Amino acid sequence: MPELRLDEIGYWSEIKLEIIKKYASAYVTIISAQRKFRSIYIDGFAGAGMHVSKTSGDFVPGSPL
Repeated sequence: MPELRLDEIGYWSEIKLEIIKKYASAYVTIISAQRKFRSIYIDGFAGAGMHVSKTSGDFVPGSPL
């Protein structure tokens, strides 16, 4: 069985993921108030669902999660 390896991401990638998380939360709040709109979010550069921080070694959820 192959070993599972997670991508290691740097500080800037962690910041990008936090920005996406906050933006998506605000966007969903605004759009869900509009009954005539339906939203779908697609991140063509999302990568894996889970990463490992290079600085702390902690797991970092990716944008698909």
